[in-house]
Order: sequence, then C-alpha cells, then structure tokens
Amino acid sequence: MVGLLRSEQMSEQNLVSDVLIVGGGLAGLAAGLDLSRSGRKVRLLEAADAVGGRARTEWWGGRPVDRGFQVTFSAYPAFRKFVADIGIPKSDLRPFVDGGAFFDGAQWGELSSSPLSLFRFSALDVADRARFVRLAAEIRFASPRRLLARDQEASTTEAFLLQRGFSNAAIDRMFRPLFGVIFLDRSLSADPGYFLFLLSMLVRGPSVLPSDGLGMVGDWAAGAIRQTGGDIRTGVRVAALARDPDSGRMTGAVDGDGITYSAAVVILAVDAPAARELLADHDAGTAAKIPSDGASVTSARFALRSSLYQGRKILLNAAPESGVHPRIDLVCQTTNVNRHDAVGAPHIVVATSVGDSDATAAGIEDALERQIHRWFPEFPWSRVAESIGVVRHPFAQFRPLAGVRRSLPGTRTNVPNLLLAGEFTMHPSLEGAVSSGVTAAEIAERQLG
Repeated sequence: MVGLLRSEQMSEQNLVSDVLIVGGGLAGLAAGLDLSRSGRKVRLLEAADAVGGRARTEWWGGRPVDRGFQVTFSAYPAFRKFVADIGIPKSDLRPFVDGGAFFDGAQWGELSSSPLSLFRFSALDVADRARFVRLAAEIRFASPRRLLARDQEASTTEAFLLQRGFSNAAIDRMFRPLFGVIFLDRSLSADPGYFLFLLSMLVRGPSVLPSDGLGMVGDWAAGAIRQTGGDIRTGVRVAALARDPDSGRMTGAVDGDGITYSAAVVILAVDAPAARELLADHDAGTAAKIPSDGASVTSARFALRSSLYQGRKILLNAAPESGVHPRIDLVCQTTNVNRHDAVGAPHIVVATSVGDSDATAAGIEDALERQIHRWFPEFPWSRVAESIGVVRHPFAQFRPLAGVRRSLPGTRTNVPNLLLAGEFTMHPSLEGAVSSGVTAAEIAERQLG
C-alpha cells in the first residue's frame, strides 16, 4: 500500500508544468503570480515550511513577529504594484509616520517625513541641512533606473557623501546609523547609485510595515497564486536541476527524495548561495557571477508586558563605535505600527545587530538589555520582557560594493530555458526581489510563446 501511494505521488508530481519555480521568496512568488494569472500552469517548490524567504512572520500571543526587522518603502514601484495585485489594501501598509529616533550616546534626535524635523535634527548643522535639501531635491523625481546607474560617481557611499561636502559628524550621526541597517553594513561601502536609489525612495514616501507583519505579503501572494490554479509545495528541497543531455535544455528539478518535477521552463529563485550551488554544474560562467560576499544580520525578538516607548518610529544607535560587540544597531517596537489595536496582546520588540555573525543568542540578548538600560534607565526590562528567540541570517543579502552590480548575472543563463530570479540579479532589496521575479515571468512568457 505504501509503495502504491508512493507511485501515485511520483506520477502526479511528474506531470509537466509550463513553469517550475524553485524558491518561494518574494522573487519566486512575484514570478508565479504573473505567470499563473496569464494562464500558465505553475508549480512552485519551497524548501522551508512556509513561503516568504527572509520576509516571514510568526505569531506570538496574537501578535505578528517578523523573523528579522525589515520594512519596505511605500515608493517602491514594483513592490507597490505587487502588493496591490495580491489584494492587500493600502490601509494595511502602516507607515512609520514618526520616522527614526537617533541616540548619539548623549541625547536623542528625531527625523521624520515632516520637513520641520530636518531643521530640528541635532545631527545636522546648518550647512549639512542645506546639502541634504539640495541632494533630496536632485533625486526626488529622478528615474530610479538612472539613479542606480550612478554607481561610479565615487567608490563608496561614504566617499560620495564626503565629495558632496557632508561633515564627518553628519555621516556618523545620521547616514551611518540609518543606512548601516539598510545596507547591513555600517562602513557605508555600498556603491553611490544604490544609495541614491534608496534615498530617493525615502524622500518620496515613508517606510511601511504590513499590519500582519512582512510575512503577510508572502502569504497573500501564495493565496493569489493558488486561486489562479498554481501549485505551491512547501517542505520540498530541490537537490539538483534536471537537464536533457542531448538538447542541453532543462527538464525540471529533482528533490531530496529523488522525485522529479518536470517543466518547459525553470526559474531558479533561491538565495544567492543556493543558486550558485545548483547552477554550477550546468552553467559555471553564470554561477560565478552570482555574488558570494554577503552581509549578515541577527535579530532578537521579545514580547513585553508593558510598552517600551510610544510612537510609530524606529530607534537607531548613532553612538560612536566602542569596540564592544555585539552591537545593537536598531530597536523597533513593531506593534506600535502593525496590529497596534490588538487589545490585551503583548508588545513586540525586534532588535537588530548588523555584522557580528559570531555572536551567540545569549550575547545578543544581553547586549540588548544593556542597550535598553542606557536608552531608558527606568524601564524594568528584565521584569517585563520575554524572549521569543534569536534569528540569524549569515547571508541576508549580497554586499553591493563598487562595481558588483555591474557584473551581476541578470535573468538569463546560458541554458535557454533556465532563468534566474532574486535580488542578486538586480540590487539587494525587496524591490529588487520583486522586480527580478516580474522580469523572469516576462521572459518565461516569451519562451513559452
């Protein structure tokens, strides 16, 4: 009986799809949505027990808890369209209207979307404020594509800011703490084009968080794909890609149990390390273009019985480097923004440490408690905070250092019916992931005729 069930399962899973998508992050989901809505037979395989990739959400006491602090920018064009296509109302994209609060080791300074906050922000003197206003005006309505192409204006973001006349104080007290957690790199080594693109998104609209956490996007996208006939399977880890030795074309993929999933077109939408490994045997040249220099991030999550602070804002550590690690770079009470109206539920706090990939979970949690004591000396953290666990992403995204984005592999490979989707084909952001999925779907449509 078991053998019969296994045979039926294999037969069903060997049915040919139009498109097989390997990976259920936002890139794979974006590709799957467009293809399934155009009437293609789509099958998506995800190794984890849920879709979403790094943008996943768990639940604790009726509250959403993201597996790492991430927000999205309301001005992202492809991401905004993707969210609308899967049916998430605009009212469920809740803005950080109070912006960010920066603690420089002695005092707090707040910077929000209000123009007046810029002139009250102590990290910028009069000259730096004028420079920032000029730069913001320059990029506010510029084409995102053209901004990304300005990657060669300087070797790094820090060098670009210095060329523009910004003081070291402005760089260390505003740009480094803010973009350090966006780049996942406090050295500000990202290329200037990527920095200008992200800054333009910030000046065009606020950062937002879905009401049910960032995982809401992946969940709704999966639901939309299934509603149009797409097949999504979680807990299926692809071990190898399958290829016809005579034609050289991909025929599908094989999972860890030896089951083959066949398709006319294969879209590889896993993270960069996994994509490089799966692609190497079939297209070593393209695999070598997938970036291997990754940025790490660790997030500690806590449930609090009393609120840490008020306001829809993010707390940023702008204090000078002390040499003490792990360093807590960001703290956010996410329930001030998402699900803030849930009665009687705990307050969720997520803290982020950039870099420090060797730090233990206990070390991150201890560092957070010390940080909270420095920021809010009277707050009884040890009595009201309960750990929900620490999540570590050793390769959260690739580092867009000078010249890296110009050598990325792009969507096409040297195997005609094998396509790539993922931020490593464009730029390391949620927008890059979604855009890459849309691009892969467009090419797959043309290949399928």
